[in-house]
Amino acid sequence: MELGAVIAAAPVNTVIRERPEPGDVVILLGGGTGRDGIGGATGSSKVHTEKSVTTAAAEVQKGNAVEERKIQRLFRRKDVSLLIRRSNDFGAGGVSVAVGELAPGLDINLDAVPKKYEGLNGTELAISESQERMAVVVREKDADTFIAYAAAENLNAVVVAKVTDTDRLVMKWRGNTIVDIARGFLDAAGARHEADAVIESPAVPQKSPLVNPLESVAKKLSKSLPEAWLSDMSDLACCSQRGLGERFDGSIGASSVLFPYGGRFQCTPEAGMAAKLPVLSPRETSTVSLMTFGFDPRVGQWSAWHGAQTAVLSSLAKITCIGGKASASRLSFQEFFGRAVDGKTWGLSGRRAARFDRRAGSDGYGVYRR
Repeated sequence: MELGAVIAAAPVNTVIRERPEPGDVVILLGGGTGRDGIGGATGSSKVHTEKSVTTAAAEVQKGNAVEERKIQRLFRRKDVSLLIRRSNDFGAGGVSVAVGELAPGLDINLDAVPKKYEGLNGTELAISESQERMAVVVREKDADTFIAYAAAENLNAVVVAKVTDTDRLVMKWRGNTIVDIARGFLDAAGARHEADAVIESPAVPQKSPLVNPLESVAKKLSKSLPEAWLSDMSDLACCSQRGLGERFDGSIGASSVLFPYGGRFQCTPEAGMAAKLPVLSPRETSTVSLMTFGFDPRVGQWSAWHGAQTAVLSSLAKITCIGGKASASRLSFQEFFGRAVDGKTWGLSGRRAARFDRRAGSDGYGVYRR
């Protein structure tokens, strides 16, 4: 189980929020489009086996950190940011979502979408989730200026769509219209879906890990020392994530306040994350963001509802431990549940994990959350 999050901050005077108008254009900038990431969003919810390495490898998007950093540099320029009326990053759904969400009426030209290689059909161009791409809405008169700024950062940028007053999402490929959908249909999330859910009560309370938390400890003490040691080490709750954690560089940008592992020998996992908000030199800040998570698999297995409660309490306790204020925290709930195939599994779709973030510093309190 994996959770990911991004906390961002931008000067107020560089951000504008406007409603796109007919005649505005959509510019796609960044990396090219390929077959990597086709089916990525749906693939994350599929049942995977050892065969998935060969049958579903194309569903994993191929990242490009250099291209991503160039986009970040471009967007941090005030004169560039003020040209953007609305923007969207490319995630699940590719062009169809990243561009399709920007305005009620759009005429998208898939032939203009930059490609990593030839041979992609219209569907692949529309749904590929290739990374390091952004879609921005600018006024038509500002398009050439924005593209010139992108070129200065060695970024490819092209006009791929135009905002219309038709309230329809239209996609064209090789001169043919392959998508023409009313915005009202999209806003209604398509056809209505219904499912029967059976909400079960938790198991017998006496079996709850919350009733007698020392029961498992007593069982271990009744064993011999070698048996107790092996039993504890074989528990998944005791497995180390250091091998995974060391794959990430916590020193990038010199903003980390707490490294992933601390203590005298830098072997002790920290209770949470603390990092300064990134600002451009010569500016400096003492404002940091804190983030923690919580989940007890034993409680969650017994009751999804109690599991959600302990996740909240655990996360807030960790925030407090690393110097934050629980009362000023923001909750970002993440849901994890089994594949919904019948009434019982639909009923299990309760919140089982929570993540928190907060902003604190010498200049007061506030929150950035995504």
